[in-house]
Amino acid sequence: MADALTARTALGSEGAALRTHGDPVVVALRELPASAMIDLRVDPAAAAALDFVQSALGLALPLTPGKSSTGGERTALWFGPDQWLIVAPSTAAAPLVQALQHAAVSAVDVSDLRAEFELCGSLAADVLRKGCAIDLHPRVFRPGDCVLTMLARVRVALRQTDERPGYRIFVERSVAPYLWSWLIDAMMEFGGG
Repeated sequence: MADALTARTALGSEGAALRTHGDPVVVALRELPASAMIDLRVDPAAAAALDFVQSALGLALPLTPGKSSTGGERTALWFGPDQWLIVAPSTAAAPLVQALQHAAVSAVDVSDLRAEFELCGSLAADVLRKGCAIDLHPRVFRPGDCVLTMLARVRVALRQTDERPGYRIFVERSVAPYLWSWLIDAMMEFGGG
């Protein structure tokens, strides 16, 4: 009998937590476990379809550019006027895609496309500023905000999760090791190693 397939992260054991400075930690980086990720496309003007999708997801889709919403263990990131990235626990992909396709919307499992990093701490924004042109000042970029941008010349989705500040970085798996190394290097100024 064949072994069951299990999702692996892009970095494997390399993705263990990395911290700088002792107490308090000023910046920490870790790779998150594999998640279900669904590329969702639905016309927000189609009220019935939008209601069905939001009910199936258990959360309201953000309809404002650059915003995200969370409900339970699921998060929706606004990627365009009719496009969202849905992030959920790894076992949720198939049931969610099946449920969403009943609403005649496009729901594609893209779980294997991206790795997800968490960067947090009082100097996390300073690390990101080294390779990202987005204004991360708290007046402009707040918890719940998200953006598609370039970080270290790599296309990423960036979402601020909290005021620490904490960020989630979604990057294509093929370039995840490069971005991981770049982030570690960018953290060195702050005592990383």
